[in-house]
Amino acid sequence: MPVFNNMLAGASGGAGAGYAIERSVRFNASDSSFLNRTPSAAGNRKTWTWSGWVKRSAFDDSYLFSVPDSGGHCSFMFNGNTLKLNPLTAGYGSFTSNALFRDPSSFYHIVLAYDSTLSTAADRIKLYVNGAQQTFSSYSAPTQNIDTPINNTVAHYISKHAAASSYANLYLADVNFIDGQALAPTDFGETNTDNLWVPKAFAGTYT
Repeated sequence: MPVFNNMLAGASGGAGAGYAIERSVRFNASDSSFLNRTPSAAGNRKTWTWSGWVKRSAFDDSYLFSVPDSGGHCSFMFNGNTLKLNPLTAGYGSFTSNALFRDPSSFYHIVLAYDSTLSTAADRIKLYVNGAQQTFSSYSAPTQNIDTPINNTVAHYISKHAAASSYANLYLADVNFIDGQALAPTDFGETNTDNLWVPKAFAGTYT
């Protein structure tokens, strides 16, 4: 069961094969703005994909999504100018990107694919930005087959820390959450004739 399905919103700055995103959602930390949903039934807690187009409006700690757990919280966020997945407790896995994201004028397409069932530890968390797989300055692989709190029957937050009053300054567009599949960026975007990474309509299923 998908958590948010597709939050179709956007202005990504380009069009794919006949696909254009028309609007985006703006979050201002000063407004305490966020979205949340609590699934009525748990989905696949070992394998999932988050994809979205993101434009920064401040260079601070901004949460893309966050989920509470008894050990704390799990969050995917801009940590200063890096992207970071924070673990809750031992076994969940985490990373910090080598790349810095300091362009306030353009949307980044970000894909986080998580699959704790994989035998190769380095493959269990994959991060892509504008179609390119990212490397990490720190990486802690999740324990094989561990259940994350993501897709559990707890509140899932967009643009907010799950356990504190900390909000985001950014724009989000065409956000997809895929339950039970670890997908590639090419499921959501493509390179156009000008060699630019642009969005395309997701043609798969959400489970």
